Amino acid sequence: MKAYKFRSSAQIGFAFDIIINNRLYCSEWNNLNDPMEGAFINSHNLKETSIAAAKVTGIITAKRKYKICSLSGTYDCHLLWAHYAGGFDGVAIEVELPDNDKNIKKVDSRGVFAFVNIDQHTYEEDAAKSILFSKYKEWEYEKEIRILSEKPFYKLPKPVSRVIAGHRMDKALFDVLNIVCTNLGITLNRVGIGDTGIDADYVKPYESLSRTGDVTKFK
Repeated sequence: MKAYKFRSSAQIGFAFDIIINNRLYCSEWNNLNDPMEGAFINSHNLKETSIAAAKVTGIITAKRKYKICSLSGTYDCHLLWAHYAGGFDGVAIEVELPDNDKNIKKVDSRGVFAFVNIDQHTYEEDAAKSILFSKYKEWEYEKEIRILSEKPFYKLPKPVSRVIAGHRMDKALFDVLNIVCTNLGITLNRVGIGDTGIDADYVKPYESLSRTGDVTKFK
């Protein structure tokens, strides 16, 4: 499946790390922007409350070992560019993720808290993942895709194939991005905004620098 990682110009170093090293940084889930991330309520019919308490403790322990990389299923969203790409001065990096990886999933919408029925979850690990693969419904516009990882970086199975630059990106930075994408064989697009929404306009690959500082020569 295709997914998009947004970065602002202020975070361009992180963007180049993705582009050059083909990896995604995974953050501690309690550092994400939703303050209720990972919080859950539970119910059970168990007569022994100690058993239920042990299961809850097991779920909390299972959650702690995971880090999260949050991506979006689309680049065509003004709010994503505004919130995560510096108000259109950054990039959306298109990556290809495997469809059958149990640790990669589209996020489910829910109420403020995730809900776990202790009776229905035999394994604490499964309950922990169901919590982390859910998010408060007000975030639905993000069309979020999540990667759960026990390591700080997730290695992409395929190299980055496309980068979409915001239309407010500084020209000098845009030229550097074009040089990098050209040398790595990555398609570079630039945001165009019209009545029908956001377009990804094709950008000609960069050819060479000249001593005069002319950066307008393309293939």
